[in-house]
Formats: sequence, structure tokens, C-alpha cells
Amino acid sequence: MTGLNRRRFLQTGTAGAGLMLAGSPGLLRAQAGQVLNVTAYGGVWETAVRECFVAPFETKTGARATVSLGAPAQWLAQVEASPQSPPLDVLIMSPDLAIVAAQSGLMQDLTVNRIPNLAKIPQEFTDACLGKGTYLDYGVAGITYNKDMVPNPPRSIAEFVDRVSAGEFVASVPSISYAITPIMLIWTMAEALGGGVDNVDPFFEAMERMRDNLVFWGGPNDFFNHLASGEADLGIYFDGRTWNHYDEGATWIDFINPEEGGALTAVAVQIPNNANPLAFDYMNEMLDAENQARFAEIMNYAVTNVDVVYSEKLQARVTPWQQTAFPPYEAIGAARNEWVDRWNREIGM
Repeated sequence: MTGLNRRRFLQTGTAGAGLMLAGSPGLLRAQAGQVLNVTAYGGVWETAVRECFVAPFETKTGARATVSLGAPAQWLAQVEASPQSPPLDVLIMSPDLAIVAAQSGLMQDLTVNRIPNLAKIPQEFTDACLGKGTYLDYGVAGITYNKDMVPNPPRSIAEFVDRVSAGEFVASVPSISYAITPIMLIWTMAEALGGGVDNVDPFFEAMERMRDNLVFWGGPNDFFNHLASGEADLGIYFDGRTWNHYDEGATWIDFINPEEGGALTAVAVQIPNNANPLAFDYMNEMLDAENQARFAEIMNYAVTNVDVVYSEKLQARVTPWQQTAFPPYEAIGAARNEWVDRWNREIGM
């Protein structure tokens, strides 16, 4: 029996009991010895996933979880290529691809019966994945600045645009090569300046006003280097990454959630159709308050279980999701190509 067939046999060979057991986390101990294949980004992400989610899952179920590293588009393609026997059981996804995956019919519905901790996740986060996923954690794309260079930082996106346009600061902003620039910059700035997903003219007008005082970053480390070298004074960046730099010694850096609300940039989790039923036990561990609190401490990002108690350090850093700008990911996805084309014509960076 091949490894793949063996996995399918183990998923379905209990004469229907798998579905019943999948609805009761902890009862699947009888299926110890199974292997679940879950996903994670590399680096500190992998470390946090293994420590905060894989370890408690393995302890409670007796099963083993292997961690596949990569990126959402790659993982989704793997599931699309083998939907009847998916090689991955739990996916980490970007919000836009989570919607694509849900609309394609490749993902399972999440219910409290199968994942009790789902009851502790705000309904808005599950609705954002069309009920076929939910959010694990989130960051805020706001204003990060060098305190030595900017003693009186702008408190809103509108003020940011005005002061950069006036030449008071040089700002570092994400280029169109960065995957979520349409969300964290184009939509957010358009929305803050009176436009929105159906009218991004205010964004492009603002970029034209600021263009002489802008530099562009293609990756998060580029942004930090811009501020560290003095090439830029401030810019649009993530809260969690800002605090990671701070904890690594860059105590001259600080973050502001703008008055209009910075874009909420979330990480979604989904379970493909025909995945190992133990995937529901694993996701229950991902949504557990204690496990999420440990994850947040490692990652410096907010998590989604409403019962999470943050450390004193994180309490001062985490922005409640209600104070963010919640992007209309589905509508942004539909407009994305048009925005990219316009960026390439008018900005070109």
C-alpha cells in the first residue's frame, strides 16, 4: 500500500466514524500514528507554529504533524492539482486567496461542532473567508517612523500625505512588486482620502503630490534599511515587524495606527475538502486562547481568540481589530489588475 493510499485509508477506514470523531477534538486519540501535513511560512513563523500548535496537537491526539514550508499560492496550487486526495491538510492563506479557495469549492465549511474554539473567534473573521476558513492573526499597516528624525509624527494618513507632499519628510512606501500593496497602500489611502474600492483616484493624486519625497521598498527589510540609513524618515509598514525590529535593538523606531485606521492584514487558515479529519483537531489548537497567546508573544502580532490575555508588553502594542480598516478583500481582488496596470502607467515603481 503506498503512503498516499495509506493516508486515504486511515482517513476513511473507520466505517464512517471519522466524521463523528472529527467533531469531538480529543476523541481522535484512537487514531494515533496518523500523519497530518500542515503549513507554515519559514523562519520564526515555523518555530512558532511548531511550538504553539504542533506540539499541543501531537500531545493531545498522539498523531504527528509534519510542517510544509512555502507560500499560499503554492499550497493552493497543490490542493487544486489533487482535490480528491490533497497533499496538505491545513493551509495558511492570505485573505484574498482564502476567498478564491472558498469560491472554488476546494475548502470545507468550519463549524463550532467540529472546531469548538471557533466560537471564540469574531464572526467577522470567519465571514471574511465565506465560512470556509477564519483568521488566525492579523497585523496593521500603519505609520512607522524614526523617532530621532520625526519627533512629531503625523497621526493620520491625510496628515502623512500633506506633510510628505510639503517636503517635511521622505517617506518609504511599498512598491507594486510587493504582494499586498493594493491592500495596504492603494485601497487604504484611497479610503482615507475620500475614495474607496470603486474610486482610487484620491490615492493616485496623493502619490503624484508626494512623488518627489518618496522611496519604494520591495521587501520588509528594505523598509527598515531605509529608516536605519536615513534614506527615509517614516513610511507605511506593519506593526508586528516594527516591534520585532524594536526588540532586536532598534529602539529608535515606533509605530502609529493612523486615525482613519490602518489596513488589517490577516492570516487565514483553511481545511481542504477530503483532508484528514484530524485537521479539525489541529485547527482547534490553532484557535485555542492559550496557544494563540504564546504565538502572539513570539510573533508580535495580534491574534483572534477573544479570550487571549496579552502580556503587558503586547497590550501596549496590539491594535484592536475594531480600530483598523477592514479591507473588502473580494472587491479588491476584482479590481487588483486594473490598479496594478494604472500604477505601472502612472507611477512605474
